[in-house]
Amino acid sequence: MIKKMNLPQIRIEKLEHDLYEAVEIAYLRGASDWVCIHYPQYYERLRKQYDGCAA
Repeated sequence: MIKKMNLPQIRIEKLEHDLYEAVEIAYLRGASDWVCIHYPQYYERLRKQYDGCAA
């Protein structure tokens, strides 16, 4: 039996993904302080991902 898709949940996940991508772009363009203040849950992940490469 095919399971019915939960469209509201899919939309929320898509919006969260789009938000993360926008925050990631802001971080990469030098807005790390802004990301740290407004999106601390993403800041640590981005810092580890990108700042670890520079070392």
